[in-house]
Amino acid sequence: MSHRTTGGNDPGNFWIFPPLERNRPSSVLLFIFGHPKNIDLHRLVIIFLLTLLAAAPLGAAAQTSPSRAELERSKQDLQRQLDQANRELLETKKNRKITMGQLRLLQNRISLRNRLIENINQDIGLINNDINSAYRDISLEKKDLDTLKVQYARMVVYSYKTRSAYDLVNFILSAKSFNDAIRRYEYLKQYRAFRINQASSILQTENLLKEKIQYLNQTRQGRATVLASQQKERVKLEQEKQEKDQVIASLKGHEKELLADIRQKQTAQRKLSSTLSILIRREIEEAKKGEAEAARKNAAVATAAPAAASPSPRSSMNTSSGPRPARPANPLEATPEALALSRDFEANKGKLPWPVESGYISDPFGPHQHPLLEKVEVDNYGVNISTAPGGLVRAVFSGEVVTVTNDAYTKWTVLIRHGEYFTVYSNLARASVRKGEQVATKQPVGTAFTNQDSGETYVHFLVMKNGTFLNPANWLMSR
Repeated sequence: MSHRTTGGNDPGNFWIFPPLERNRPSSVLLFIFGHPKNIDLHRLVIIFLLTLLAAAPLGAAAQTSPSRAELERSKQDLQRQLDQANRELLETKKNRKITMGQLRLLQNRISLRNRLIENINQDIGLINNDINSAYRDISLEKKDLDTLKVQYARMVVYSYKTRSAYDLVNFILSAKSFNDAIRRYEYLKQYRAFRINQASSILQTENLLKEKIQYLNQTRQGRATVLASQQKERVKLEQEKQEKDQVIASLKGHEKELLADIRQKQTAQRKLSSTLSILIRREIEEAKKGEAEAARKNAAVATAAPAAASPSPRSSMNTSSGPRPARPANPLEATPEALALSRDFEANKGKLPWPVESGYISDPFGPHQHPLLEKVEVDNYGVNISTAPGGLVRAVFSGEVVTVTNDAYTKWTVLIRHGEYFTVYSNLARASVRKGEQVATKQPVGTAFTNQDSGETYVHFLVMKNGTFLNPANWLMSR
């Protein structure tokens, strides 16, 4: 729609706004607003585009803010765990004897440090994305600003060349009708308003460009700070690896003692497993007796009232509560309360609270290689969760205490039933619950035992279904 100017010195220049022509509406106004019926639509389009330009940086910030916030929360949590690990390591180092407890603490600290560095790397990645996005936004804003300035300059030049009042009056008087003259007059008013809006848009775009440049500079400074933090954590990680290597070198001279300790733990674990199996079988037998007794009572009631034993079709409809998932018969779920408890326990898989307020899994579930002895494989029926000395041990779910036992090696052990599921809390310095007691989720059941020779404090935690050992890590919430 570009036309050559009639009064310009350079006939090769094309202006976005053409000169006024006699006997028809000005094409400059048609270019800006289109047909009179579409004036409002074109104005809305212009306003919409300007709004998008103004909102661009806000949208970009809104997309990255949640992820940055999550990373910051995770970073704070990892730093808290690192501080706890350092405190526990200092306590362990008070014992001059190098132990496996120190090695496990060092391995846990290195793992936490690696996770912290990974968190920082993700943060750097997000910052780099913000910087790249800011560069793109600044480039677009500069292009938009240049375009607005060129268009405004053309309008100013054209207005100067057509500033004669005669041309404007001639444009209005050349209308074919009174209504056409009114429309042409409105066109001129809107053209003047558009020039004002164009100047305002240039100022807004300039301010927006300044804000984005300022945001870019701040983001660069933030990246420099995070990079310095990353380098600092890498230095700490190398120091911790060297310390771990020194501990490993010291422990390798005590392989006989370590093997004796492993055999003792495996023997104690098999003994505990045998005790738990006996207790669970006893629970199953008692449940069967209770189920048989309930069946005899129901049979007696049915004999005394045969009519009640044959419900009418109407009563059958009332008692039906819809299809329920089929479940194998289990004496431990003979009562509605036990069945509901089992279902609730299953529904919370991966969501159960940890049996200690703070800690980490120092010895995982199942058969695995010993952390120091390469040719030795150990088997764990549960998990060992290292925690602070004197830490409270809590029930991970509501249930009934089946038994509380004491052993010379495993110390105090608490067995809690949750329907057909059982949780075991072993290596306790003392127990704070009794057999037959109903416990609630997170209720304390005892305190963790601390080995004075090694300085280790851990809880041996197991999850069982009937008599089968399950991986407790799959049931606890992630940290």
